[in-house]
Amino acid sequence: MNRMARTTALVAGAMVLALGGVRSAGAQEAGDASRSPHEVRRGETLWEISARYLRNPYRWPDIYELNRDVVQDPHWIFPGERLRMPGDAAAVVSSRGYDEARPATGYRTGRPAPATDLSGTVFGTRSDQLLSLSSLQLDDDARPAVVSVSDFFQASLLVDPSESGPMGRTVRVIEENPLDLNLPPSARLHQDVVVHLAGMQTAPGDLLQSVRWGRDINPFGQVLESKALLLVTRTDADSARARVVDVYGDYRVGDPVTRAADFFVDPELEHAESGEILNGRIIAFAVENQTVLDLYDEVFLDLGLRAGVKIGDEFLVFSHLEPSPALAEPEDALCVLRVVRVTGSTSTAVVHKVRDPGTREGNPVRLSRRLSG
Repeated sequence: MNRMARTTALVAGAMVLALGGVRSAGAQEAGDASRSPHEVRRGETLWEISARYLRNPYRWPDIYELNRDVVQDPHWIFPGERLRMPGDAAAVVSSRGYDEARPATGYRTGRPAPATDLSGTVFGTRSDQLLSLSSLQLDDDARPAVVSVSDFFQASLLVDPSESGPMGRTVRVIEENPLDLNLPPSARLHQDVVVHLAGMQTAPGDLLQSVRWGRDINPFGQVLESKALLLVTRTDADSARARVVDVYGDYRVGDPVTRAADFFVDPELEHAESGEILNGRIIAFAVENQTVLDLYDEVFLDLGLRAGVKIGDEFLVFSHLEPSPALAEPEDALCVLRVVRVTGSTSTAVVHKVRDPGTREGNPVRLSRRLSG
């Protein structure tokens, strides 16, 4: 599936449904009388409105609490309803809504992990981090964008299994087959699943990720494929009930489950040419036996956090025939890669632009642009 075609609306809607009973501590904030109420438009959810005004979709209960006289059920809001916003709501830059030209600024649900912290470089501890809802933009003249939520969570990783931390396992799909059909034990979007935590600490509102181990690529580690994103709705002893809020592959009973990684991209940063010297190579394509790269395909690089790589970094890929990637001209690049995931010693990048289909595993890469304030 074309990753740019994916939207975060499915995740947003499912999370609002799953967290319908959660109350936010900030819900007592008074509304700002100087700001015009927000008029609900067709298809909007409190999740989206909260992400837009409060830069944090998990604070949708704050809006609900201020508007109980208008909203009878937070799962259902209707076009034309006028909603007051909490006093710290951000000014709205567009009257057309949050899917506008620069839709997302990102949202904060906690303190982002430092970019140089190698502990938990593959998987974080909670979902309460800053996420971005922006999508990649390919037009040279367009305002540079950050990596999207779907780009981040559906990316495969090349990782040392010792860095992955504790993992649970999906043990059951709730009401997976009400008609008693002969179906495989797989889970679909919006279904509830039961996860054996195997010692993982989690709480309602946390995000978990279903994964599956793939092939070994020595000496770097093993491919870890993303299958689904889960929202914890209830915990009990060493198990949790969770809702499937996004699916990236064939998610099945028995698949390992880990905490979703922390994700932070400052939405105010823009891409700028980098003067840093950082050269590496393509270790492998994410898809085994792939021979030709196309837009949005994934590759693994031999550069990670220890080399200073960050999410959003762009690399130029050059032919083996170039004497040195440091001396090659940018116009000689075969393609442009954008980093979407980083571990301690490797990173995952997607093809951002293709200039020549001749990219191969082992091709040298050179840092070109970084997000800069």
